Amino acid sequence: MTDMHRQRVVRADGRPVNIVQRRAHLSYCFSGCCCGRTERGYAQVPVETYKEEWTRRKMRNTVHLTKAGCLGPCVLSNVASLVFDGRSVWFHSVNSPWQVKQIFSYIDAMLEADRFLQPPDELLEYVFNFYDWDARPVAPFSSSAESIAQQKCRASQS
Repeated sequence: MTDMHRQRVVRADGRPVNIVQRRAHLSYCFSGCCCGRTERGYAQVPVETYKEEWTRRKMRNTVHLTKAGCLGPCVLSNVASLVFDGRSVWFHSVNSPWQVKQIFSYIDAMLEADRFLQPPDELLEYVFNFYDWDARPVAPFSSSAESIAQQKCRASQS
């Protein structure tokens, strides 16, 4: 595993603080229009398993865990979103403790390998891509200052 990294940030009140930087962020739907709404016919969210696995595996300083409201694609219900080293993986229909444990085992494997890995076979049927990043051509990156300068340059040439 890699070393823990920190970033020094000055808060709005002027106080400097150290922020422990994480390798990953796992968010899961907990409340909203569908996820966990058993009275509406949706499966229960295995909330306790998320917290138990995160605590048992001692991931507090490497993986941030968020029990969220609505993450998005409600037609899939009980959605979880994992960002690891800047790469996003989405899971749908996370209805059982077994699935949550598989997600945490996947995170453990990436932490052990010290890099992003493709989801294991056990999770593939639950993986989907909520964003169109893979479908759109990649635009070259430019800072907003560069973009403004380029626009002014083009305008002055007209």
